[in-house]
Amino acid sequence: MDMWQSFLGWSLVIHWSILLIWVLAFKFSSDYIYKIHNNWVSIKRETFNSIHYGGMGLYKLLIFFFLMVPYFILLIIV
Repeated sequence: MDMWQSFLGWSLVIHWSILLIWVLAFKFSSDYIYKIHNNWVSIKRETFNSIHYGGMGLYKLLIFFFLMVPYFILLIIV
């Protein structure tokens, strides 16, 4: 149980860090990111923003349900 608790705890730290980097990169350099992606695929700015915000929300939900909930359940049980 301690191994799983440690694994989930470190996974939480790593994945929240990835999400934070994604949010900050999108907030402070979204024009640059948009230009890079627009070179590969022609996409409207509104669609680009929707895809990123939707991806951030989905990623956050997946972190919550697959890492945070089991981590806190293990904290309560142990």
